[in-house]
Amino acid sequence: MIKLENLTLSVENNLTIFKNANIEIPKNKITVLVGLNGVGKTTLLKIIAGILKPQNGKVIKKSKELFYLPQRIKYPKGITLFEYIESSFYKKNWKWFLNSEEKQKIEETLELLELSDKKDTFIENLSSGELQKANIALGLVSDADTLLLDEPTSNMDLINQIKVLDILKKLTNQGITCLVVLHDINLGASYGDYFIGLTKSNDVIVKNRPEFFTPEILNKIYGIDFKVINSDKDFHIQIFN
Repeated sequence: MIKLENLTLSVENNLTIFKNANIEIPKNKITVLVGLNGVGKTTLLKIIAGILKPQNGKVIKKSKELFYLPQRIKYPKGITLFEYIESSFYKKNWKWFLNSEEKQKIEETLELLELSDKKDTFIENLSSGELQKANIALGLVSDADTLLLDEPTSNMDLINQIKVLDILKKLTNQGITCLVVLHDINLGASYGDYFIGLTKSNDVIVKNRPEFFTPEILNKIYGIDFKVINSDKDFHIQIFN
């Protein structure tokens, strides 16, 4: 569980990003972070990850280890997927080789993420979806129990987006907490348990799924009109032009 209490952050030119925000991210759930570009989604992830420090407020983290996946990553060339994943162990401890348990952990993680057949493929030859799954694998082999993922489905086709989100849902059933930035609110609504909406007026809206998806709240976040279809047989969100 992660709690942010009375969080205040201003950046250059005294631009306020958050002011006295209170946010709770529940354990073993997918929390989806949404909002327009520039409202502070990446900034919030960096605060939780400890990369940025707020001017005021507390960040309470009751987790074993956090793994932060940024939007953009520079990938090395000439190494295989297996070598990319095993680098996680070398970052933690100085060593010359992996033991059998560590190798087994990588194999099991690759199988979980449906990447076993790609383990000898060079990183530069993987698809964008495979790369994102490889990055999630890095977090899992590092023993992180909280994943902070900044747009993990960007540059993916719909099938791969669904595959990645299916994997995240499966991970929450295995004791992993996920905080995910998504732009597709229909996909977010399908997979998220809790939602954090950031607005241009520095409001932070934190609610569970049924309470979050109302035309009023979505309008406050995005500034356009929505229609929410919510019945026993159907749930989707329409935009009114």
